[in-house]
Amino acid sequence: MSWRNIRPALTFLVTVILCVLSTLPISCSKASPPVASSSQLESTNSSNREPIRGLFLNSSNLPTQDWSRIERFILNDPTVTGANIVVPWSAIDRGPNVSPQYDWSFAYQAAQPWIDAGKKVNILLWGAAQKSEQEFNNQPVTPAYVLKDTDTVSCQCKVGKGCELDPPKTPVFWDKDYQDNYRKAIKAAIAEFSDKPWLGYFRFGIGVGAESYPGNGVSYANNPCTQEWAKSPINLSEELWEEHSLDFIDFLGTLETPKTIFVTINNYGKSYDIARKLAAAAVEKGFGLGTQGLTKNAINLFNQGKTCYADWCILFEQYDPKVVLEVQTAAQSNPANKGRVGPLPPLLKFGLERGVDIFELYQAEWFVANDPNHHLHKKYGASYRKALEETASILSK
Repeated sequence: MSWRNIRPALTFLVTVILCVLSTLPISCSKASPPVASSSQLESTNSSNREPIRGLFLNSSNLPTQDWSRIERFILNDPTVTGANIVVPWSAIDRGPNVSPQYDWSFAYQAAQPWIDAGKKVNILLWGAAQKSEQEFNNQPVTPAYVLKDTDTVSCQCKVGKGCELDPPKTPVFWDKDYQDNYRKAIKAAIAEFSDKPWLGYFRFGIGVGAESYPGNGVSYANNPCTQEWAKSPINLSEELWEEHSLDFIDFLGTLETPKTIFVTINNYGKSYDIARKLAAAAVEKGFGLGTQGLTKNAINLFNQGKTCYADWCILFEQYDPKVVLEVQTAAQSNPANKGRVGPLPPLLKFGLERGVDIFELYQAEWFVANDPNHHLHKKYGASYRKALEETASILSK
């Protein structure tokens, strides 16, 4: 039996013992799943974590981004608090036989334009890419020495849209060798950047990217990659992913930094259980709580009294204002209200109503607002500009 299965029983046993030995008014009811109380939230957030709010450009340095237009239409925009930079693990880790092992020049080079513009920079240390187009210089995000000793899965599929012919090798995230080395790199990043005044926050990957799922669409029954991950010796299951995710959050809880660390939540298939448990664990430790699921569908579901993706709509209301809350649109918005994301202005309004402190947005949002040559600027530029300015003003207070 794993520690995750034993822990609730131990919690109940300790509570019973305290009830017998203590004169304090301790409840002796059966232990329930770990949800942080208001007193716990206050104590974990009484640390000197620096407050952070605003609008941030999502993954500003990915190979898929248009830097020339970012530099022209986003970098110096006053509504932009700063940017997330993706730091591929393999770009900073020279291997355990090299001294010093970590070379942070990649991160500093990506951050410098934003620093020069007086903006905040957030570090997203990726242990693995979600898809091949996100790899830098066609190199795996995971260091070669780690891939050599770690089981991997090569599968990247979108239901109804086919699969990549040459997908990246995705490491099995709960593999001990992977975890030992990735956690060592995370500790090095914390040590390197925690004292930097321009550093906003950290995000680290429980799975691919800086998120909390094993792969794009993995865990949904109709995704072909789910079958690959479920095969022996990988044996991915909801129980295994929950255990890995909570164990990783426990590790993050051992780190000391004045900066906010974010944990983002996702469904496991159609189940909301892991998202709720990860949210409770993250909040208990005073971490920021985030999701990449801001869509017009979330608004529609919430207005119908239904559960939105990863239950973030309700969870954010539950934990606001005890921790910093972050959302990212699931994809770039669509001013014409097509697709699942929809137009930006109502998304920003809905996020603010849920207590969101940080919006991570795609480059296209500012292109629509600022670039006169963008094909949607003439029709929608003014409304996007107004929405960005109003949201930035609210978050600056």
